[in-house]
Amino acid sequence: MTRKLRTGAFGRQEEGIGMETTAAAGPGRSVRRYLIAVPFAAAWALSVMSWLGICSDGCEDTQLYRIFGLPLSLLGVGYFTLCGLAFLTRNRIRFSGFLIPVLLSGALGSEFVLVWIQKYVIGRWCPLCVGIALSVATACVLIALERLPGVAILLRGGERDLAMKRLAGKTALILFVFLSGIGVTAMGLKKPDAFAAGLPVTSLAFGEEGSSTEVYLITDWFCPACRAAEPEILKAARKAMRQAKVVFVDYPVHPETFNFIPYNLSFIVREKAKYLEIREAMATLARKTKEPTPEDVQAAVSPLGVKYVPLNYAEVMAGMQYFGTVLKTFKVPGAPAVAVSDSRTGKTKTLYGISDITSDNILKAVAEVSGK
Repeated sequence: MTRKLRTGAFGRQEEGIGMETTAAAGPGRSVRRYLIAVPFAAAWALSVMSWLGICSDGCEDTQLYRIFGLPLSLLGVGYFTLCGLAFLTRNRIRFSGFLIPVLLSGALGSEFVLVWIQKYVIGRWCPLCVGIALSVATACVLIALERLPGVAILLRGGERDLAMKRLAGKTALILFVFLSGIGVTAMGLKKPDAFAAGLPVTSLAFGEEGSSTEVYLITDWFCPACRAAEPEILKAARKAMRQAKVVFVDYPVHPETFNFIPYNLSFIVREKAKYLEIREAMATLARKTKEPTPEDVQAAVSPLGVKYVPLNYAEVMAGMQYFGTVLKTFKVPGAPAVAVSDSRTGKTKTLYGISDITSDNILKAVAEVSGK
């Protein structure tokens, strides 16, 4: 019998007996190596596509999320680049072979949380994100299948007890990393109202920041029906803010509304305490002009003791993108509309038109969706 060194179940050089009977070098092993490279490459490519914004409508909601403030797509590109480097160097660097299953276990735990978020919170699937999750799961399966023959030989060897201890230790490490991936992602993952708008404030929302219930009040500044519904919307908003997060969303059904969005976003961000009064003043201004100047806006809000401070272009564009995402998420066909959702119960209700949008109906929808 010969004694040979081989690469162990986690990339370590271990001594065994008759190792030439394992999944040794040969055509089959080469094919398996190429197969394992496929899900790594797929996960990296899909992350790059997400980073570049090559995505369907279903991806937009997922793109709003961050892990400790960092975009998911950017983290994915970096993480899978590291996985790829470990894979390419695993036959030359001993630690790389050990690192691959560790990285994959953490990624699998993270993807578990992201899939759960898409299913039970967002309520829509992101094709790119699902593709990344499937790529990670496939890579885990292929790596496990590659390592199983070596594990079996270790267990059949003369030092079975030692092999069992090593296997148990490595399995415990993999499970720990998997659970850590779940825990770190769950703790760091946020639906970033502020990040979604790219604005230097905690949120575009009013009311109870910690509430799982969200109320989106969707109007157009030049829509006659929206103007008629505005008193009921404001009445409901004041009451809903006591128990839910409330977001005012501009839906530019009329092109002139685009002229008011930058001003409205600025007041939402900078003048939360007086926003409802400012909103009434801006509605009055919209009846006078379709193209307000900063001087017109300042004159409208001066009686309220407010100074208009513009946002920068990037912040305005990001805020408009956030509004667009809300409209697509709830498939709003027009204005006025009110969308109520609760991340805890997973329920959603939408109201359309003047007849539906009353203060009582909005508050009833909040109670129904929140289960309170």
